[in-house]
Amino acid sequence: MGSKRNRWTSLAATIALGSVLVAGCSDGASKQADHAANAGGEAIVRIWGPHDFMKGDESPGQQTVKLFNERHKGKIRVEMKYMPWAEYNTAIQAAVTSNDLPDIFNMPQNIDFQQVLASKWIRPLDGLVSDKWKSQFYSGAFAEGVNVIDGKTYTWPIFGPQLNQLLYYNKDVLKNAGLDPEKPPRTWDELRSMAKTVTEKGKGDVFGVVFALAENGYASNTVTGLAAGIDNLTSSGFNYKIGAYAYDSKAISDSLKFILDLKKDGSILPSAYSLKHPEAGALFGQGKAAFLFDGRWRMWLIKRDTPDAKFGMAPLPTPTGEPIVMHHTLANNGGFLVSANTKYPEAVGTFIEEGLASELFYERFMKSGVALAPIEKLNADKSKYPYPEYETFAKLHRDVLRLRPDPAVRNPEVAKALAEIGGMGQPKIKPSFNEILQAVITGAEKDPDGALKQYNEKMAKGFKEGVDKVKQGGAKVETGDFGFPNWDADKDYTTQDYEALKK
Repeated sequence: MGSKRNRWTSLAATIALGSVLVAGCSDGASKQADHAANAGGEAIVRIWGPHDFMKGDESPGQQTVKLFNERHKGKIRVEMKYMPWAEYNTAIQAAVTSNDLPDIFNMPQNIDFQQVLASKWIRPLDGLVSDKWKSQFYSGAFAEGVNVIDGKTYTWPIFGPQLNQLLYYNKDVLKNAGLDPEKPPRTWDELRSMAKTVTEKGKGDVFGVVFALAENGYASNTVTGLAAGIDNLTSSGFNYKIGAYAYDSKAISDSLKFILDLKKDGSILPSAYSLKHPEAGALFGQGKAAFLFDGRWRMWLIKRDTPDAKFGMAPLPTPTGEPIVMHHTLANNGGFLVSANTKYPEAVGTFIEEGLASELFYERFMKSGVALAPIEKLNADKSKYPYPEYETFAKLHRDVLRLRPDPAVRNPEVAKALAEIGGMGQPKIKPSFNEILQAVITGAEKDPDGALKQYNEKMAKGFKEGVDKVKQGGAKVETGDFGFPNWDADKDYTTQDYEALKK
């Protein structure tokens, strides 16, 4: 991951000067080109992205493009291209090298938003879209230091609130094992007991739990998700109340040991240690396991790939059965961006406002079952739900998720420190958290607590060094900017809470 990031950095440096020159004259020239295109022919707007809602003629994205093109025939034609992530990242890299980025493109992986911004690849949305368009999104969807820089807006949230971990349960598997298919486990003990029962009744063919342990990030999402049921201040690996890393917390340690207990019981499907998301999801849908820990994306994939599966969704169980609370932020900078070199900025703005990020698109998006929309009133409208499970899905997000504080909202200068260390996950530090967890679960690492303690020390050191380095370069940022002593982790962190810290 580090080498990829360095390659992106050198690419950014290589094209920075040329992009600055192009960007400097882009406003006037682009408007002239826009008017010329609309006078004598169609403005061709290219959009590339890696999201499944753009894949196939019947996808929400392609259907939106089709209707938009019919409405604007002769004036604007949008060409939407889908690519899976690996192919997409390579294609964007090539487009940067040839200075031929599409008009609208999704933020690639393994590159920091601040690098993209500093290299002048992108232009703000200001002047392209209306204030009315921005007002349709959740309050807090746009934040200075995140997707608003120096008062200019660069992107919008693609998805609404997202749960990274839910408990999926196969009702037929539970019923066949003599368990109540309408009563998922609420405690760790209940889950362990039910998983053992299913495994015993399954006689080597059906197991209690299936994982996607070979998937990058799966182990970390599962462990931190379970840890939220013990202590949601330390569960993510960073305690935003005190502003310090917490990968060696008791909550994370206990959650990891709970997975080891499931393994000791023999309740985990044996092939799970080499499975990735698609295989694990398919086996769950086919009735080879009773339980699957996975994110919000698994719901629609189960419906698509194993449509006959009868399944339910529930919050992750907790040690005591007390309701779990997990955290998210609304503003992000990982969405779609507009190329600084677009010849047709007015046409791009029209497509964003009437197509790609319109209510009509998000209605189709929700009906596909992909996720919740970033528009609150749509999520509250049950007539937009595609199937009965979606109502449970929406309720889980309302019940479980709370807004956590975002250091970049408190102090936009934080972004410079995050760019220096590569984000709070610090990808240059090896082995990664996920790699440590994989090693523990497979048995390669025999000292879980020792490995977590050592990792936490490395993360704390890298964090401090990164902040100190950007401070020496003139950034006005402190490690204390990452701590929020007035945060109640069971409640949303509000604008008023940010303001209270300034007093």
